[in-house]
Amino acid sequence: MIIKAIVENTTISDEYKSKHGLCLYVEAQGHKMLFDVGPNALFLKNLEKMGIDVEEIDTVVISHGHADHGGGLEAFLEKNTRARIYIRKSAFQPHFIKVAKIPLRVSLDPKLINTGRFIFTKDVDMIDNGLVLISGVRGRNFPSVANTKLYVRKHKQMMNDDFMHEQSLLITENERTALISGCSHAGIVNIQKKAEHVHGDRIDLVVGGFHLYNPPTGKYESDELIDGVASALMEYGSAYYTCHCTGEKAYDRMKETMGDRLNYLATGDMIDTKKLAAWKERI
Repeated sequence: MIIKAIVENTTISDEYKSKHGLCLYVEAQGHKMLFDVGPNALFLKNLEKMGIDVEEIDTVVISHGHADHGGGLEAFLEKNTRARIYIRKSAFQPHFIKVAKIPLRVSLDPKLINTGRFIFTKDVDMIDNGLVLISGVRGRNFPSVANTKLYVRKHKQMMNDDFMHEQSLLITENERTALISGCSHAGIVNIQKKAEHVHGDRIDLVVGGFHLYNPPTGKYESDELIDGVASALMEYGSAYYTCHCTGEKAYDRMKETMGDRLNYLATGDMIDTKKLAAWKERI
């Protein structure tokens, strides 16, 4: 299993450009995959610098319907004609964030839905052996205050987003299991709980943003909520790599509780999943 950060808010060096958003490259179960494609075409430049041919990508997972995760879709479709793209159909609904009570559109490009390239997923859906998509997370422990600023327009009405358009990827390979999330709007604790229920066992590695920071306002979630998430994750016995919407301040605070169980994933980083065997022995 290989997991590389192609686009993230920060970078390990000037060689790779960074931007607010997320794109991960994953090799597992014989597939070459992208999990999200970032906000624009930047992922193409970073893929090239890392020696990854975009035309060889066979699978794309879009985690949810926000442009910082799916804004690069049109650029991907122009460069790759073979990949199967898995997405929740509701991800193409109009999505907004309210800043100073003004709704700003953060949607995917709606015209792309008619390209015929998308596979619309169910609450639990199998891509292939060892590759399962999980959505429809309904638990709401440790709710993010920033989520209350996010809206979806349905039937011509603006309403609070329920994040049923969000999905995560569960990978099982060589007796190791990884869970990859995008922003974890449903809450990373709730997402992991459902993933372990679906998997029937504990998860070795969790990767993704935890949505503890709201970029438009520059505000973090409360210390109480951040500490609660960190403590709850410690109960699971997994290793964690976080990024993107967790925010560096929240990461630093969680690191105090979680120690070497938690690391940061920046553009250009690669996770050494061979270390997962050591986690199974230690925890």
